[in-house]
Amino acid sequence: MNDYKKTVQARVDEIMPRLRELADYIHKNPEYNFEEFKSSAAVAQSLRELGFEVQHGYCGLETAIRAEYDSGKPGLNLGFVGEYDAVPGMGHSCGHNLMTPIAMGAAWALQPLVDEFGGKVTVIGAPAEEGGGGKVIMLEQGGFDGLDTAMLIHSASETVVNDISYSRTDVIVDFYGKTAHAATWPEEGVSALVPVLELFNIIQALRLEIADRGKIIGIISNGGEDPIFIPDHCQAKFTVRSFSMKYKWELYHRLISICEHLAELTGTRFEHRFDGYTYEDIRNNEVLENFLQANFEALGEPVMPRKKELGIGCTDMGDVTHKVPGLQSYIMVVPGVRGHTREFDDACGTPAGYRAIEVAAKAVAMTGVDLLTNPDAILRVREAFQAMKAKYE
Repeated sequence: MNDYKKTVQARVDEIMPRLRELADYIHKNPEYNFEEFKSSAAVAQSLRELGFEVQHGYCGLETAIRAEYDSGKPGLNLGFVGEYDAVPGMGHSCGHNLMTPIAMGAAWALQPLVDEFGGKVTVIGAPAEEGGGGKVIMLEQGGFDGLDTAMLIHSASETVVNDISYSRTDVIVDFYGKTAHAATWPEEGVSALVPVLELFNIIQALRLEIADRGKIIGIISNGGEDPIFIPDHCQAKFTVRSFSMKYKWELYHRLISICEHLAELTGTRFEHRFDGYTYEDIRNNEVLENFLQANFEALGEPVMPRKKELGIGCTDMGDVTHKVPGLQSYIMVVPGVRGHTREFDDACGTPAGYRAIEVAAKAVAMTGVDLLTNPDAILRVREAFQAMKAKYE
């Protein structure tokens, strides 16, 4: 292990008391989508005290942060991404209280190397991952512009460098008919419930064809007001998902086409709208993954393959990896305890969580060392990114 990697490890050790304190504060003050006022203020204050130039209230979001340490010399801009929103009703059961301390510790550890080799280190504090699309909004506003990499380490029950996630689009569909008294003058009505029921029948019939390539999952959110009246408005909500962004959009457009034809067949009127922000599939940069895995292993941290049993969801970090060479990887907090549970929330406020911060901050900082000290490394990162773009798009 080279001296630069030993330096960043020592600096993470030095800053650990501050990182533990910050993680505890965020854990004890769970805040939800775009309301992370206490958490983001604590993060911003810590970053200022550590020598970063901080924008708090970034990209028009009150609780978003961009903090830079600039050597004043040309070079790479390495981005480290953190989150601090909680899970509604379940505290920090996704372990986001650990993630910004990891990003902060890695970036601070790299400051002396940036002074020597040039460039910047940047910490992005991203709100509202749990459904609010904070990073999607930040991307739309140029919030990740100028970064050569964007790396995020997420809390989990295993340490894993690669990742999979769904490309997801949620949609609300509304059908409008004409109400009438169902027992006395049913012939005067046009039921908005009929196309909704037929829609679910068609989706069920398509499951064999779609198979494992994607999912259309839905509920009837409004089936009418009273059984004695033919409903003039009914509504359903769907989440459309696939590991392939392209196939997800194919499924989405097919769903909308089916709805339009059902409206025509049943004499109803159809409308639809997106329900929240689309989250695209994660596309980790394989060169960054390889560096990170080697650094985890150099620290004695076992790295596991990415398994479905770890849980598969959606993340707005996926959108970031489409635009910037990056990754979302995982650090073990406690083995065998799933995220989004009370047990995982409890674990993220214990010494197991502190250990995760220390190991992850060291490993991702060491990955920064690989990029800063080896000019060929960033070229390989960029080549892998362009190959990914060519493959998928």
